[in-house]
This record gives sequence, structure tokens and C-alpha cells, in this order.
Amino acid sequence: MKRLTYLLLVFIAMTSCSAIYEYEGDCDPKYRIVFRYDYNMKYADAFANEVTSVSLYAFDGSGKLVFQKSDQGSHLGSGDYTMEVDMEPGTYDLVAWCGLEDGKSFSVPLIQRGLTSKSDLTCRTIGKKDINGRAVVDYQLKPLYHGSLNSVEFPDEEGIHTVTIPLVKNTNSIRIILQHISGKKVDPDAFTYHITDDNGLLNWNNEIVPNNIVNYEAYFTATGAEVLSKADTITAGAAAVAEFATSRLMASSDARMTVKNNKGKTVLSIPLVEFLLLVKSNYNQVMTDQEYLDRQDEYHFVFFLQDKKPDGEGTDPGGTTDPDDPDDPDDPDDPDDPDDPDSEYTWMNAYIYIGAWKVVLSSTTL
Repeated sequence: MKRLTYLLLVFIAMTSCSAIYEYEGDCDPKYRIVFRYDYNMKYADAFANEVTSVSLYAFDGSGKLVFQKSDQGSHLGSGDYTMEVDMEPGTYDLVAWCGLEDGKSFSVPLIQRGLTSKSDLTCRTIGKKDINGRAVVDYQLKPLYHGSLNSVEFPDEEGIHTVTIPLVKNTNSIRIILQHISGKKVDPDAFTYHITDDNGLLNWNNEIVPNNIVNYEAYFTATGAEVLSKADTITAGAAAVAEFATSRLMASSDARMTVKNNKGKTVLSIPLVEFLLLVKSNYNQVMTDQEYLDRQDEYHFVFFLQDKKPDGEGTDPGGTTDPDDPDDPDDPDDPDDPDDPDSEYTWMNAYIYIGAWKVVLSSTTL
């Protein structure tokens, strides 16, 4: 009887694995990777809705690449996507770059198993070179996401083992709206728009590699009437709109946003990150500056412009205005004339809107 019981137990042990994992074909451990993108302002997993490709890299204890796999396609948006990885049991560092499939916005170096190290796995923003050798990005970047985990154990135990890699979105969309304080029409082509930042190269851990400056130029400009709804808080018809796409913004960055008129004169110039952080506290969430910049990926500025006359101009000897005299130097600019040659736009530093929040700037020098 004891012998029969023993044989039954052995039989059950031998068949239970194949019964449970029949579709797998054996009792070896199975490893699967889940990607999660909930590091956003809604605190909700948006992976299925936003991420279109994934590239996973695994490094051993010596920091050398031992495994790499990429995937893309509509099945990533199924809501239950997992990446199956055929790896030996062990402990690994994992790095994920997501959004590389078109090869036009970001690139990683060629890799080779056993030779490539983590420090080699950088991600570069692709742009044309200007006369100073700096990258120029004047197009809409494809969304880029990064994730990493250190010392992840892949156990040598039968069963399905799942590892979840949280992602951070690196790309940002920034919209500038220029509105004349008087309601005067603003021609978007009368300006050039620039954001300069040292964020053209990211390390394997998503940190900035210094001395890789990028000049981001507006990839889209339009009049307010073309893109803004009637419900917008500003007068849509009397506005110029410009949109940028940038790589990861860092709290320690010296990024600067500059708008110049078509004469090359600066209309406004602001420390970009400093201004973005002005409204962080309005979201009523306890987070660091860097967490806010990483969770938020869309920013909207509304700048109010006014005309500035050169010093010594615009005042007649009597200091009076004759509305019937078109040549009176004290007459205000014609709000319906977007090509007034006598006016120079300057930033009105009383207040601006960042997103839905009004920011009063009572004593700001830029």
C-alpha cells in the first residue's frame, strides 16, 4: 500500500507540471515583462493608449548586454500586453526605451551581446546640424518613454514570473500663444520661436549627458483663428500660435524660450523650466520639481504683447493726441493693422497664463 501511494505521488508530480503548463511544453520557468505608464498627472496607466513600440535590454552582473528584444504593433494597445522573454535564471538590470520604431526622432547605438555595456545604451535626439554644430529639431518628436530596474531576480522555479517596468515619458509638447493686449491681430510669421536646452543625449538611466545642446524650433505656427476654439479664454482671432516638441526637461536645466521678431529683436526671453514650475503647486499634489516635469507632458503659455515705441518717439511737443490726424505721433496703433511699421512688440510683464493658471509677475526681470 505504501509503495502504491509513493508511485501515485510520483506520477502526480510528473504530470502536474504538464497539466498546468501544457501549452508551454515543459516545466521550465517562464518570464514575462509588463510595461506600465502611470507616471502622469492622471495617475492612470496609459501604456495601451500611448506606447507603440518597446525595446528591452537586459544586463548581467558585469554590466554586459545578455538579452535584447523589441516589439511593436497594434497588439501593444490590447490592454493586456506582456512581452515573453527567453532568458536564463539569474539577476539582471533591465532597461527599456519605448518609441524608437521610426528611427527618425531618437536613436540608440548599435549593440552586441556580451560587448555592449549599460553606459553604451544612450538615446540621442535626432536633428539637423546648424553652423555651430548644434542639433536643430524643427519637427514633432515621436513620444519617447524610458524605464529601468536594477537587480531583478529571474528565479529558477517553475511557473510564470512577471516583472513590471514603470515608464517615464520624456517628450513634451509646448504651445505658445501670443496675444496683443489691445486685441490687435498678431501675425505668427512675424516671429521666430526657439527653445534651447542641453538635453540632446540621455544615458541608460535617463539622466542627461552634458554638452549635447539642442535648439528646438516651432514645428507648427498658425493664427489663433485656425487652431483655437471659440471657448478659449483669449480672443482666438487676435493671436499667434506656435508649437514645440522637446526631449526630457530637467529641474536643474537652464533651458530658455525665446521669441524674436522678424528684425531679429527679442520680444520675450524666459527661463523655461522656472516658468513651468510656477504653477506646480496649483495641482495640489506633493511632488518634487522633477516629478512634476516628468508627469506633465503638455504645457500651454499665453503671453500678452504690447507695442513699444523707440525712446523719444510717440510724443509731440504738446503731448496731445489728435484722433483725426493720421500722422499724429501720439495716436495709438491701429488694432486692425498687423503690419504697422511703427510698432515693436514687447512682452507685457503684468501676467501670463500657463495652462489654465494665471500667474501674476509683479517684479520679474527677464
